[in-house]
Amino acid sequence: MKIIDKTPFRSEDGKVSFTDRIQATLKYGLSWYGRIQAQEKIIPVLEKHLGRNFILMRNITLGGTEVELPLILIGPPGVLLVNVITEQGVFRAKEDEWGNISGSQFVPAKVNQVVRTSRMGQVLQIFLDRAGLKGMLNVESVMLAADAGTHVESVRPIVRIVMSDALERFAVSLSQAKASLSPEVCAAVAQVVLTGKPVRQAGTAEVEQEPEPENQRGFLDDEPEMPQSDGSLGEFTFQDDEENTEQEPAPEEKAKPKSARKGKQRIAGLTLPQLGILAGILLVWLCIVIVFVFIVYTNAQLNV
Repeated sequence: MKIIDKTPFRSEDGKVSFTDRIQATLKYGLSWYGRIQAQEKIIPVLEKHLGRNFILMRNITLGGTEVELPLILIGPPGVLLVNVITEQGVFRAKEDEWGNISGSQFVPAKVNQVVRTSRMGQVLQIFLDRAGLKGMLNVESVMLAADAGTHVESVRPIVRIVMSDALERFAVSLSQAKASLSPEVCAAVAQVVLTGKPVRQAGTAEVEQEPEPENQRGFLDDEPEMPQSDGSLGEFTFQDDEENTEQEPAPEEKAKPKSARKGKQRIAGLTLPQLGILAGILLVWLCIVIVFVFIVYTNAQLNV
């Protein structure tokens, strides 16, 4: 299995320094590092059972957009969007509902991981459709629990749910599934995800939309980036959902050019609130240093 890892704040040897972890937490939320560790638990299992025709894309920003997705698995059976969750406990996933089971009571979770996973899959589907792959493949959304302490009661959930003890069976089933994509097409889809450049639709009876002139040169020819004016892909980051409720428009909303988007002002890649938090941390640290120096100086004077 080929792995394309675009995880931010992660060095080539796979480590995240303390400084980078602080920056990532400020940018993506408190649960970012836990999600990265959860991914690292499941990747070796997938790697063990899936052959070289599979491509795993980790923490990818879709080409030509600002949309960030956790895991995209591309292989002969098709394309899967995999969201690895870190929650522990007993949960219920009923259609589009997600929450804890406390005794006999169902308590809706603050972050609906079922809906979140479904929306990520929809965003990826729209992205691939616009790249000239409409009708050629369907994205399957998978929510995967990495922790053995997580149990999910499923009642017709809108996404596929895989628990940690079923991960190996899940990987084996993928390796034995009927192939619908050739290795060349898998590589082409991965290239589309990375670059955002469309592909040719010629000679494919399954395609529902007519090929456009700029998509005629070849399957992997250099083409202009996909137009962003037909509809929004949505905004997904690794930040906690409760911190980004207003930053994630539905996939069906009308798109706006990047220059016209109302984005937050950033300095050195950080928003003003994040810079304020960092400044607060530095101020507290400076106060501690000053107090420590004062105590040392006072004790030295007393000893004299």
